[in-house]
Amino acid sequence: MTNNHSSSDPCYCRPWHKNCDASTCSQAKLASQALPRASLNSYRKSGENGCQTCAIITSALRIPSIRQIWQQSIELALKSQRQDLVAKMKSDEEELRIELLLDSTGRRVLRTWASAVSIDWRHFNLWWEGNPSQRNSPCRAFPTLDYHPVERTDSERSIENLKSWIRACAENHSCFPKDDPMLPVRVVKVTEDRVRVVDQHGLRGRYMTLSHRWGINETFALTSLNFNLMTEPIPWDSIPRIYKESIELTRALGIEYIWIDSLCIVQDDVEDWKREAGKMKLVYGNSYLNIAATQAEDSYGGLFTSSNLGGQYPAQTVPQDPEIRIRPQPHLTHAHFGSNYSHSASNSPLMQRGWVLQERILSPRVVHFDTDEIKWECQAMTDCQCGGMVVIANFKRDYHACFKPNGIPLPYEWMRIAERYSSLKFTYDSDRLVALSGLAEQGVQSGKGGKYMAGVWERNIAHQLCWQIINTHRRPDVYLAPSWSWLSVFGTVRYDNRMDFTSRCSTIDVKIEEVSCLSKEGIIATATTSPIIGSIRLKGRGITTSVELKNPGTETTPPTYCLRREGLEIWCRADYLMSREEANTITEAFILYWGRMWPDQNTFLILKPIPDERRKFERLGLVRIPPERANQLGEILKHFKKEDDVVIV
Repeated sequence: MTNNHSSSDPCYCRPWHKNCDASTCSQAKLASQALPRASLNSYRKSGENGCQTCAIITSALRIPSIRQIWQQSIELALKSQRQDLVAKMKSDEEELRIELLLDSTGRRVLRTWASAVSIDWRHFNLWWEGNPSQRNSPCRAFPTLDYHPVERTDSERSIENLKSWIRACAENHSCFPKDDPMLPVRVVKVTEDRVRVVDQHGLRGRYMTLSHRWGINETFALTSLNFNLMTEPIPWDSIPRIYKESIELTRALGIEYIWIDSLCIVQDDVEDWKREAGKMKLVYGNSYLNIAATQAEDSYGGLFTSSNLGGQYPAQTVPQDPEIRIRPQPHLTHAHFGSNYSHSASNSPLMQRGWVLQERILSPRVVHFDTDEIKWECQAMTDCQCGGMVVIANFKRDYHACFKPNGIPLPYEWMRIAERYSSLKFTYDSDRLVALSGLAEQGVQSGKGGKYMAGVWERNIAHQLCWQIINTHRRPDVYLAPSWSWLSVFGTVRYDNRMDFTSRCSTIDVKIEEVSCLSKEGIIATATTSPIIGSIRLKGRGITTSVELKNPGTETTPPTYCLRREGLEIWCRADYLMSREEANTITEAFILYWGRMWPDQNTFLILKPIPDERRKFERLGLVRIPPERANQLGEILKHFKKEDDVVIV
């Protein structure tokens, strides 16, 4: 293939010529210039005017099976009239916009764009198929591609893909330290064809970790009774399948140790569990590679699996050039790995579990053995065999970016943490605090958020308190956290003001004077397994109102109240479920004006007074007045008075 650019002006395809020789390709020197989205018609015309790269892109998108995929997105976008819709598609489908993505792995991904909403995007991998030594063309717009769907995730190709990602991370990133880290107190030694639990306290070495789902009937674990037996060679046939396959992978990568929670923490020793659970930041943070058994139901399931992903999304030869291939990517199947899909439910048994979030984020590198493929996440790069990981903003990578000098403030990333973590499941309510403690400790050590305050940070705390609960609405059986913390209610958290840029569009009306937060024992509430006691003292504008119960709620929906005073009327749904008797006890509330939040919504915190405690309250709910009612704000606020000493606990 040759590329004949008749002009030195920037062409639509210029980003993909980054690796071309500038002496033979006029677009190589222009590759770093920003590329606006252009229509498929524009690429077609460019191809007709002599650009062979644009001609190939046009030809690839016109393959009938490929065309059918992006045509479906046009139909949906036009029907829904979504944001920034490409309206011209109604009369000419080839007005569909094209984006050329160039990932750090070198993968070339073509995105078709029917609107600004990602549900209307479709993605395709393009690559050059052939023997590199026989490649005569100097053009590198379409490089070879090393990663493709496989028939087995433990195949030779899969393991080579994994080794390639590890190599790229070691050579180009600083995710894993060059010096061997301290080993955990206990690890499983897997060398010399023997498997046994060993105490390596104080020694250094490389070790793997395993994230897996605990099933209902897990019996293979380290206990006080079998402790001595586990330090002897363990019979291979007695080891559950998922541990066996993780050990095999550890050996294949040349690593001597693996840390598995059920084998390295004494499960019937409460003190050992508390001590080791508090070290999760170090255990996962120093891991050479974390193996995520993403699709296994329990330890007796398999780490490895068969796949028909290649058959579902077959590669096609591009008519314009028989050496170029195009393969569609699965659509939105990787959303739960992304930053901006906070409520995308994962079908993965593992990814639904609360403990796994910090294991995934704290580990420098993670390989997910998923249903159809292996997926890679490190602090600087993501990839997978189908390419779907590279086209989304990654949750893990974005979180680690906040620790860089000019990164997004940590408190804003923690609003994402709250949304994701709150949707996950726990066997024991009390685990909800400790399963977040490793991330909290990491944040404290970074100094990026100030003091850690029960799921929120001291800096920018006012923005972080504007949470709402969208499902479940269950308070734990025993007290866990102050009412202003989202950790006080079980249910998925939503922040309408979550994105970092929205803080510039918001005005906080209250002035927070003091925040205190300690564990029940009076220690800093980071790595605690105990309930957190906290209070916020502030100044603001508020008003006391009478309360009328309008709907007592059901087993799944909280009660709804009408708050009235002097012509003022505000409706509020409580954060949490109540019995009818409890709901009837609330006869008075304090409405606190919190501020104007993006997108132009005025926000009020609804507080219920604590009996016999003057000016001390618990949070009852949060109310937003939408933009269309903004003209009523002045009328509402004229009833409010300045309050200098409001305390929320």
